[in-house]
Amino acid sequence: MDYTPDFQCILAKNAKRLGQAVPLYLLAPSGFSIEAQRNERALARLIDAGFYVINPQVVMRRYQRFAGRDDERLADLRVLLTMTVAELPKIVLSVRGGYGAMRLLDGLTADEWRALATKLAARGTLVVGFSDLTAIELALLAHGGLPTVAGVMLSGDIGAPVPSAFTMQHFVDLCQGVPLDVRIDTPQPHVVHGANTAITGTLWGGNLTVLSALVGTPYLPQIDGGILLLEDVGEQPYRLERMLQTLRLSGVLARQQALLLGQFSMGKLTDAYAQDYDLAAVVAYLHAQTGLPIYTDFPFGHVPSRVSVPLGVTLTLTAVQGGAAGYRAQCAPYFGLQDERFAERLDFSKLFG
Repeated sequence: MDYTPDFQCILAKNAKRLGQAVPLYLLAPSGFSIEAQRNERALARLIDAGFYVINPQVVMRRYQRFAGRDDERLADLRVLLTMTVAELPKIVLSVRGGYGAMRLLDGLTADEWRALATKLAARGTLVVGFSDLTAIELALLAHGGLPTVAGVMLSGDIGAPVPSAFTMQHFVDLCQGVPLDVRIDTPQPHVVHGANTAITGTLWGGNLTVLSALVGTPYLPQIDGGILLLEDVGEQPYRLERMLQTLRLSGVLARQQALLLGQFSMGKLTDAYAQDYDLAAVVAYLHAQTGLPIYTDFPFGHVPSRVSVPLGVTLTLTAVQGGAAGYRAQCAPYFGLQDERFAERLDFSKLFG
């Protein structure tokens, strides 16, 4: 593999961090990295911030549309399985989304998924990313009950020319053990109006396309009384409804207390037959069908500025004035680097560009 001079410099600087910095591991289960400069920028920022990147070379892999052959990408998970708890990284960070993670799911047995989740939990490792990583996150939750975080990605976020201060701050807050507390002022027409109504349950979910494709497989968690978080990108309203109907008809929605909808980045996509059949129409129809409270406009999805959301943990949604004045989403701290060796050397300001 041929490395650019800039990448060689990054590797050399990273090597000096071995045993002197917080260990971080890259996971590239999906698409290859389109812009090499973003990866180099992200790696440089992480190293400057005080992390040691265990496997930076994965960002250079490419096979067809994927970040390497299936066996290479599966090997990234197997390496974690072979590590002792003490050897495991403190953070496992996804490189980017795309497609490919589903190809890997049955590459590990149920026992291996369970063992991986158990070891990561024992180390207190943060698995973070979203989009196609949803498949991996759901498998870890289904087989091992491991909470993960739908949050930043290496290439798109940390490697952006100018990272979103909002996104980076939420990631930093997560690392510093700050509890999630998000207030949405948008009126919520599909939440019961009247009093300040609170719902508490296990938050889970992720990308709608990926999650709905796992219905009927052993990699979809069986969550009762949960709060299901969903987001997606580039899908027309009827496609979104069809996937939501899959969740309804399979009984997934009937077991939930509420839906929490993030951003559905549709750009200029509209329905070819009816302009008034939009996302709002889909949400209204789904609410009428299911009777579920549906909270919308949560700041998460394929957008530059988004929160880092712990999945598999307890979340409380409070409808302000019954939803007429929006709602509040809160959960206790899930992760923190405060007690990690070399954490005092971290300079998170380097992640902001």
